[in-house]
Amino acid sequence: MQKLKRATFEVSRELEFFSEKELQMQIGHGRRLWPVALLKELIDNALDACEEANLPPMVEVEIGDDAFGVRDNGPGLPKETLMRSLDYLKRVSDKTYYVSPTRGQLGNALKLVWAAPFVAHGDHGCVEVWSQGVHHTVEVWVDRIAQRPSVRHTEEDDGFVKNGSFVKIHWPDLACSNQGMDSYFNKLPDFPTQVRELIEGYAAFNPHATFRLGGMTLESTDPNWSKWNPGEPISPHWYTPETLRDLIAGYISQERNGGRVRTVREFISEFRGLSSTAKQTEATGDLKGFYLHDLVVDGDIDMGRIEEQLEAMKRLSKAPKPAILGVIGQDHLKKWMVRYADVAENSVRYTKKLDVDRLPHVVEMAFGVRNEGGRRIVSGLNWAPTLVLPVEELSRLLGQMRIDIHDPVTVVMHIARPRFEFVDRGKTRLEL
Repeated sequence: MQKLKRATFEVSRELEFFSEKELQMQIGHGRRLWPVALLKELIDNALDACEEANLPPMVEVEIGDDAFGVRDNGPGLPKETLMRSLDYLKRVSDKTYYVSPTRGQLGNALKLVWAAPFVAHGDHGCVEVWSQGVHHTVEVWVDRIAQRPSVRHTEEDDGFVKNGSFVKIHWPDLACSNQGMDSYFNKLPDFPTQVRELIEGYAAFNPHATFRLGGMTLESTDPNWSKWNPGEPISPHWYTPETLRDLIAGYISQERNGGRVRTVREFISEFRGLSSTAKQTEATGDLKGFYLHDLVVDGDIDMGRIEEQLEAMKRLSKAPKPAILGVIGQDHLKKWMVRYADVAENSVRYTKKLDVDRLPHVVEMAFGVRNEGGRRIVSGLNWAPTLVLPVEELSRLLGQMRIDIHDPVTVVMHIARPRFEFVDRGKTRLEL
């Protein structure tokens, strides 16, 4: 009998982002929900950028028959960040090793933004970005023979967006791309309805932000409302020896690739409550004059040193109280429920819980009776709405209370926490 001589093939890992299976795991949803999921990530990035620049966020969403986009008033997307995100051999994120309460659950949103339009349509993907006086166009194909993505980036000077940024994702046949059945065997709402509900969810959890969608404007209720700012120093009390080791390893890796060399003392100064020279000196201890790379012993970071260092940093700083994360508050949620959820004002009930379970957290819930319509549940994590319920126990709790899908009520739940543990790669469901 003839015998097959098997060949050993090499397949570039760059192609992992360019398959439906991989993107579904990365995004956490089937392809019918990709447009709204990508829109969510763009809004997350826009809000974070505005807050880091201490600007009251103004976010405008545009949708058409074959494209959708997000415009903001932030400092703009730096060209360097855009270019680094085009390298599919590396993951690029400013959230990976920092334990802090930020939006942007995926951490690799731009890579998904470039890849998803191609995967959804199979032959070509196109995304345009206007930022800092430059018009970027990113087009994607796949080289089937080389088994790697072909990404073409072009740019030209443009004054269309002088402030902030505008990201436009081309998505042919957008109006009919998400028709189908969801996990509960109910017809998915059309894309404009999904977008409107998403924007309303953001308005529920961000009292300081203004959102626009078509002719609809959702004004901020409190421009001076504050929460934890992405640019604030992070508390050492939010770290474990393992997560602190990972952050130090990230800095050392940057250093080896030509990045800044940090001393142990400089590293300590980046943390909340350790800005004074006296505390930095005491926290550094016998590591005075050491660089972070000096913590590497036999090819790995000395965990004994890390544990001692973290203990000193915690001892010399105060653990932030949960309220510092940000409390949305009863007044805002009540106004939102009356304006956008058709809730009778005198029916609104609100409760909150501020506690520490290794990490601090703030849980807020509001309930109201609607004038008409069925049950509506709006859930959010760290000031961003979720597309599915992140806590399965909430569904069971509502069932026990005999609140079913046809009852005219609105339930709002929001949780703020420095870090969440998820049970899936798409980061949609919490591990409790």
